[in-house]
Amino acid sequence: MSIFRRKLHNLTHPLLGRILMLHRVVEHRSEGENRELEITPEFLRRTIETYRQQGHRFVSIDEACDIISNGRTNHPFVCLTFDDGYQDNYDIAYPILKQMEVPFAIYVTTGFIDNRIPIRWYPNEKLGINTEYLKTMDADPLCTIGAHTVSHPKLDNLSPQEQQKEIEQSLQELESILGHPIHHFSYPHGAYNADTLKIVNDCHFISTLRAWGGSIRKGDATLLELPRIELKEP
Repeated sequence: MSIFRRKLHNLTHPLLGRILMLHRVVEHRSEGENRELEITPEFLRRTIETYRQQGHRFVSIDEACDIISNGRTNHPFVCLTFDDGYQDNYDIAYPILKQMEVPFAIYVTTGFIDNRIPIRWYPNEKLGINTEYLKTMDADPLCTIGAHTVSHPKLDNLSPQEQQKEIEQSLQELESILGHPIHHFSYPHGAYNADTLKIVNDCHFISTLRAWGGSIRKGDATLLELPRIELKEP
């Protein structure tokens, strides 16, 4: 797209907001590949403060969906989303977000709850969220819990039947633990295909999130393929 056409597109498709993708918040980041999944508490605070100084408004995933559906907002939104379901989301991120009054969503891989299955990219570490702490966050109006499959596979590598089991079982497990419907889902690795879209639609999710795609502009996004921006600390 040429610079002129991009500018024209941006004029006719005004910015609505951004959904940020996070994973872990840790005091000390790893040295290997997992470093990109981790940010520090200080970086999280600075990010929130910077967006607020720039006039952005932090919203829940439900409010973000309403804004996207209506196609208008007085101030660009920012929605914080955490994937996988790590214990540090409760221990470190949650106190900061509560203090700063920032809504957030956590998309939980149900097999990681209470470390029932290992997190493949953190071998020999038990980092999954504890059930009771998950319930505590869920009871806070700031927090929305979403589904993220049972075992965190690349869904587009699975058969439709395998995909359906991963998605539906994670939904059922979360609803059983939390005692209420789950309306949101994010694709592990950002991977999905036409079969996935049919399954999440049949599950009546309000929204499903990709792991990429950039900012959200009016008319450019559908609720079952919402783009995100990965929040990375240098």
